[in-house]
Amino acid sequence: MSLKMQPRRVKNRKTGWLFLLVLVGSCLAGCGSSGGTGIDPSAVGSQARLTFNGALTRSFSGTQGEMEFNLALLQGGDPPQPVTQLSVSQVSLQVNRVTDLLGIPQPVALTLTPTRIENPPSDLAQRPLLMAVLMDGSGSLLVLDPQSRRFLAVFRLLDQFRPAPLDLGAILRFDNRGAGFGLTALGQPLRTAQLLQDFTGDKELLRRGVLRAVPGGNTALYDATVEAGRFLSDFRPNERFNRRLVVFTDGIDNESTRSINQATQELTALARERGQKLTVYVVGLGVDLNLLELQSLAAATEGTFVLARFSEVLEAPFANLFPAAIGEHRLQVRVQSSVPLPAGSYLLSGELRVEREGSRFVVPFNDAVLTVGSR
Repeated sequence: MSLKMQPRRVKNRKTGWLFLLVLVGSCLAGCGSSGGTGIDPSAVGSQARLTFNGALTRSFSGTQGEMEFNLALLQGGDPPQPVTQLSVSQVSLQVNRVTDLLGIPQPVALTLTPTRIENPPSDLAQRPLLMAVLMDGSGSLLVLDPQSRRFLAVFRLLDQFRPAPLDLGAILRFDNRGAGFGLTALGQPLRTAQLLQDFTGDKELLRRGVLRAVPGGNTALYDATVEAGRFLSDFRPNERFNRRLVVFTDGIDNESTRSINQATQELTALARERGQKLTVYVVGLGVDLNLLELQSLAAATEGTFVLARFSEVLEAPFANLFPAAIGEHRLQVRVQSSVPLPAGSYLLSGELRVEREGSRFVVPFNDAVLTVGSR
């Protein structure tokens, strides 16, 4: 049984916050997943749709390496159903632009060649989805996302949830302020992650939980991620849920007691001990991030990483995590560079293409992170 709590109320500290709540709240009933940034079940019809859901660097040195791309192909319907069988020969990628983290074009040509694909289990879409969304509550969001576009972006993800009991969501936030933050379903205390809305299929309650994720404090990312992972694992632990943790952050961890290695070890050990698969999807905002560590966190849990350099483009990174959760294909890609790349991070943008049974699907990918000299 899940133990629920009343969320701690936070007093407004910034002029205009009440106006923001009214403005965003006016979208609650009408915000869907339209606009070409995710799956809109009412608009897809019988036409399948391809989504790019994130990318990881596996290794790169000199002129070559390996990346992993996460994609999904959903058939139209209510609810949409994933295509669960794709072959490497059906998928191709083209890089149209390479920049540094500031968006400055780099004089290099990159070739991406698919080498292997891991298809989703055929029953994945039929399993109940249990998704916890952990929202960064650090004060830097007042600068990077002053209009709170992250709230609307999370709504796009939640709006795609299928009716309960099939899909259940929970909302948590984190900063460094040590106050009583609630308990997991098995009675474990939350000391860094704050529970704003316990697991429910009620989208209205989930949206209200999102709106409570107000900024303030520093970034205790890894401690909160482990706590949120335990929160997710403790909910009816013996049931065969499709467990996914979405972590949103805009900064480098500066408050956790755990290192990235300790956090990933605890998460993977927890899943192994429970006989669960606990997948972490990381959404990063801005470029003041430890991209190597965030990719490592996602990779260790068979998740993915997606970057939004600006809050204006947060919608697609969040919305496309629903297709990822119910029908992800993990595509291994060989990367070849025309010239040696110095150590650092580069952003790749281009097109992802799937040709299947006489149909061709194309979707752009933006700011896929290639980290040179990693792992």
